[in-house]
Amino acid sequence: YAFMRTFGMDEPMGCYDDFEHADAFVLWGSNMAEMHPILWTRLTDRRLGHPHVKVAVLSTFTHRSSDLADIPIIFKPGTDLAVLNYIANHIISTGRVNKDFVDKHTTFLKGATDIGYGLRPDDPREMKARKAADVTATTPIDFEAFAAFVKDYTLEKVSALTGVEPGFLQQLAELYADPKRKVMSLWTMGFNQHVRGVWANQMVYNLHLLTGKISEPGNSPFSLTGQPSACGTAREVGTFAHRLPADMVVTNPEHRKHAEEIWRIPHGIIPEKPGYHAVEQDRMLKDGKLNFYWIQVNNNLQAAPNNSNETYPGYRNPENFIVVSDAYPTVTAMAADLILPAAMWVEKEGAYGNAERRTHVWHQLVDAPGQARSDLWQLMEFSKRFTTDEVWPAEILEANPNYRGKTLFDVLYRNGNVDKFPLSEIEAGYENQESKQYGFYVHKGLFEEYATFGRGHGHDLGPYDLYHEVRGLRWPVVDGKETLWRYREGLDPYVKAGKGVEFYGNKDGKARIIAVPYEPPAESPDGEYDLWLVTGRVLEHWHSGSMTMRVPELYKAFPGARCFMHPEDARNRGLNQGAEIRIISRRGEMRTRVETRGRNRMPSGVIFVPWFDASQLINKTTLDATDPISKQTDFKKCAVKILAV
Repeated sequence: YAFMRTFGMDEPMGCYDDFEHADAFVLWGSNMAEMHPILWTRLTDRRLGHPHVKVAVLSTFTHRSSDLADIPIIFKPGTDLAVLNYIANHIISTGRVNKDFVDKHTTFLKGATDIGYGLRPDDPREMKARKAADVTATTPIDFEAFAAFVKDYTLEKVSALTGVEPGFLQQLAELYADPKRKVMSLWTMGFNQHVRGVWANQMVYNLHLLTGKISEPGNSPFSLTGQPSACGTAREVGTFAHRLPADMVVTNPEHRKHAEEIWRIPHGIIPEKPGYHAVEQDRMLKDGKLNFYWIQVNNNLQAAPNNSNETYPGYRNPENFIVVSDAYPTVTAMAADLILPAAMWVEKEGAYGNAERRTHVWHQLVDAPGQARSDLWQLMEFSKRFTTDEVWPAEILEANPNYRGKTLFDVLYRNGNVDKFPLSEIEAGYENQESKQYGFYVHKGLFEEYATFGRGHGHDLGPYDLYHEVRGLRWPVVDGKETLWRYREGLDPYVKAGKGVEFYGNKDGKARIIAVPYEPPAESPDGEYDLWLVTGRVLEHWHSGSMTMRVPELYKAFPGARCFMHPEDARNRGLNQGAEIRIISRRGEMRTRVETRGRNRMPSGVIFVPWFDASQLINKTTLDATDPISKQTDFKKCAVKILAV
């Protein structure tokens, strides 16, 4: 969402090639060494092979990425926003603003404040914190007003608030302020799973825009996706309750009309109101306002926050019907009324898009076992079970009688787009199940229909067949040529001659520098719940561990979740290494064992528990606070206490 607010278009403007050009890397909460190990090798190679390169690692605890840091920064949970505004203040107060770039290519806005925590409206914390009527509202300001806004974030004040030594803060700020140093900012879920995640992202963009360090090799604010295809199979194709493909949204009538024309459905079919976001879906299941729920590629009963109170009740309500498509017996599948066995990635043809806007496709290589079928096949078969008369408004059918009696399969897949390409266009030896069954090249038809949304306005994809010949292409792909860096003349075909830099996602071609403050998290430690809980991942296991916990080597390397804590915090509670404990929050509790050694070294007052272990559901304790703008859950900050078993 922050990309959209700032640049008018989603996804990074840079690419992985930036790793070979940057003079400084700033990791905002990212433990790349474990979460993005392949990219980490590129960063490490750049740092160790070039003595002038610096690495700053900001985190709430010390981890493996910290081992490479020239500037190691441990800050109090939630205070990263103050650090970001301090850096902006430092750039301005030391006279290092790239005035020419700022004047030509940016405008300034003031964002709404006191936007709440995305909790239920009757939650006392939400009632106290939510004052803004529109959490996305902005008002125009000028550079002087922005400078005055961040002036309050002084070195002394921010050091006291965050617990970071002034010297480290100054060194960090100088990386951005030095006009001769190219900077790559890197972050992932820790930054986004934050009640002010959109603000945090915007503040990083502010730093790159104030200095002009953007859209060129080595100068890049780069969001590392938390999942391999979070960009491609979610953001780009519009797999969200409020989005359509290619950055279009359902609330925009022109976008809806455009989508209806491409999909060849009558005007008015696409609802203008967004559906429920992920946390809201659990709440609606619990409240009885959502009764049928189909889950694909998700393990929500393990992954959802505050799940004992807000997730379990809806799944166990006999009035609700829960369907799970999965290849493994996950915690969520065990709660389902119906399980549909799903095909894995090599058992189907498909595509994905990664963090550098690179689109890949792959062929089906083997058949799925037994009755397992791809998610696509399941959706197509499901669409045969409904006719337009059953699901479309009567007034639309009256105005479009030629659609009467048709199944949704006929409307969506036999529409002249998806069924356009014959089976003969599939490369010999790479036939796939869906196409064989339906008699046309399903995947090519769907891809080309989808690509229509983006071609001509900066989201261009190449022809489907081209992707089978190359190792992916970074969009926009114009005349078969990919784009490595967007918005820069000579590098991006959409930037007009003479513009130099053009942020063409916004009508005026300018990026937005948005002033927003530090605001405290929804919940902080107190006399009873005296510890910060941070959740996250480890190298050996992917998310909820449904696959990796079944790999013997990975299971042996990290067989169960542990509570990483400071040795002094353990001693003060009479706990030894390996002691069994109860981690208790205001919402629930779980049992695990103490870990005072190893890869994660905690500051006093903070504990870390990974969430991959289905036998130890740490999300029973987490808070279901979300960023009111992005709706991302804040899994990184809540208050807990620890008791010995």
